[in-house]
Amino acid sequence: MPTKRAKSLIESASFSMLDKIYTYNIPESETDNVDSTICLITDVRTDPALSGNLDFHAFNQEIEVQIFYALNAPDPDEFESQLQHLFIRNGWSEIDNRGHTFDPDTNQLTATLYFDYFEIEGR
Repeated sequence: MPTKRAKSLIESASFSMLDKIYTYNIPESETDNVDSTICLITDVRTDPALSGNLDFHAFNQEIEVQIFYALNAPDPDEFESQLQHLFIRNGWSEIDNRGHTFDPDTNQLTATLYFDYFEIEGR
């Protein structure tokens, strides 16, 4: 699954900026946590690819990576650049970067990035 692949990739980098990484949803106990920087990875789509012989032989798998920065987090630019390089250097393509938003309820800065992974079946 692309979310598990992405989580393992981010964990392998041991980013000091990230406190927690979740897939699919953030536990309710964490939803008001403004003291930790949290990463949420979710599926966006999985499309069949490489059509041939009345079948498909690969998948385009897209994920969304959301970062919820702790209120006291340092400037995120360097971290986000390292994250983007990590994905690109490991066979992913960056599809979109929605930039930063500010959550008016928690006062947290957030960032949303989209990555795509092309996987040939059986490899």
